[in-house]
Order: sequence, then structure tokens, then C-alpha cells
Amino acid sequence: MQGWITRLLLCLSLTVISGCDSPGPALRIGTNVWPGYEPLYLAREQGLYDHHIKLVELPSASDVMDALRMGHLEGGALSLDEVLSLVQEGQDLVVVLVFSFSAGADVIMAHPDIKTLGDLRGKTIALETTAVGALMLKNAMEFAELQDDALHIRHIGLSDHLNAYKAGSIDAMITFEPFSSELAHAGAHVLFDSSAIKGQIVDVLAIRREVITQQQRPIQELIQGYFQARRMLRTTPAAALAIMNQRMRMPEDDVGKMFDGLELADIAENRRLLSGDPSPLSRHSDHLALIMVKQKLMMTPPALKHFTTPRFLPESS
Repeated sequence: MQGWITRLLLCLSLTVISGCDSPGPALRIGTNVWPGYEPLYLAREQGLYDHHIKLVELPSASDVMDALRMGHLEGGALSLDEVLSLVQEGQDLVVVLVFSFSAGADVIMAHPDIKTLGDLRGKTIALETTAVGALMLKNAMEFAELQDDALHIRHIGLSDHLNAYKAGSIDAMITFEPFSSELAHAGAHVLFDSSAIKGQIVDVLAIRREVITQQQRPIQELIQGYFQARRMLRTTPAAALAIMNQRMRMPEDDVGKMFDGLELADIAENRRLLSGDPSPLSRHSDHLALIMVKQKLMMTPPALKHFTTPRFLPESS
């Protein structure tokens, strides 16, 4: 019953964008709140997207994945492991853009009395039901040589971590900005971050394969606008960060840290990663899929054919 209600609410929210019964002409791109995706919204605020491009903000990556499964989106901003999970399920997706690499942006935070990862034994840790959370937890437990049953796990939405932490119902959590800054102000500190597993958490834009030929111009405009917003972030960072923080809602003193721990991929790096068959990103995806199988995040690695394309990248930034 709960899953049915969730799907109904998701459908109702997406009806506002374009309707659940008919896909419509718009290119609907789902995201959750994450600094690496914010240049998309900065581009929208700067009037770079017309009515054919609809950015759909959803509460979590899991909701973006569900909306793609139900056919309510043409594409989604997700981590690479989440895209691989969808492909393994049978969703035919193509990566058209690499946003960023997490090199410290994803973190495990804990109560100040918990000094090391080993101190998590017997404690309660909160995380979302996403592949990123599972990857972070599995790697941290391997680093600390903790068994699977050493921690109590609670699946809680990111926006609820702070209240649960203040109430004392959780001891640690897997999180990222803007939530990590709020938790830091409440006294939590970082125990482990994604710099220790650099390369495993990659944020990408994945589009349904049939949409690649049907909506070429909107996809190109979407990516062009993203890189124009990236240029604004370089040339007028204070103004760009102020606009983006209207959505991120980070404490004013922390706004300048919005992209800390993220390595943003430029056009040249995107072209290198997405070109060829198999492309460097495809080969990386094969390796990541094997890690996910080993960590029991999927049963078998997906067969990746023509998994990436650089065709929508602008010539220069």
C-alpha cells in the first residue's frame, strides 16, 4: 500500500509538469538537490531554457529513478551507479554528460563522541535507500573491518537527518551538501568521505535512448545552457552562488563551500570520457558494475553497448 501511495503522489507531482498519461513534447529532466546539478537551475534562472526543457526537482535520487522507471521523465541527473542499476533492470539509458566526480562531497558524519569508523560498532546510522549510500557504507565498513551486522541501519530521507540527529535517534548519517553544513552546525563531524573511494561516485546526465533521436535540439540546448551557467560560476562566482543558494539554502557562511569535494568535468574532459566505443566512461562503468556485484548492490553487471555519446557537447566553453 505504501509503495502505491508513493507512486500516486509522484504521478500527481509530475502532472503539474506535463501530465502522467501522455509524455508530451517537453524534455523532462529529473534531479534531486545536489550541488553538482545546480548549474542546470542557474541556467534556467538566467532564461537559457525555453518551454521545451522542464527541470523536475524530486525529493531524492530514488524518486528520480522511480520516475524514470514509470516513464514520467525523458532523462535524469543521477550517480553513475544508479544509472547502472536502472540499465541492469532493463532501462535503456545513454550518458550524454558527466557533471562531476565526488572527491569528498559525500560524507559519513557522526556524533562528536564517535572518533573513528570503528567506534560506529553497535551505533545507528541513517542513509537513503540509494546506491550511493550503500557504496559509502560498504566501503567505510571495509575500511574499519566491520561486519555487515555491526551497525543498526535506518533508511531516512536526507531532509529528516538533522531532526533525527538532534533527537538522538541516530548516531551517524551518510549525507552531502546542503545537509552536511546543517549537521556540522549541530555538532556532527566528518568520519569518512568519498575522497577515499575517488572515482566510484560519478554524477551524470542519462537520457532514454529513444529520446536521443527524437529531441536532439532540446538535449543540446540543455547541455549548452549548463556550460554557460558554469562559465558564470567562473566569471561572477558571488552572483552565481547567491542565485544557486536560493534553492540550496545553505548557511550564508558556508555558501562558498558549495562545490568543495566536487571535481567538475569541463567540456574537454567530457569529450574524452564520452568518446569511443567503449568510451573511457563505459570502461569505468564496467569496473564499477563489478564492484557493485561484489558488494551485492546488483546481481549481475549490465551489458553496456553504445552507453555514452559526446554528440551534444558544445564545441567550447
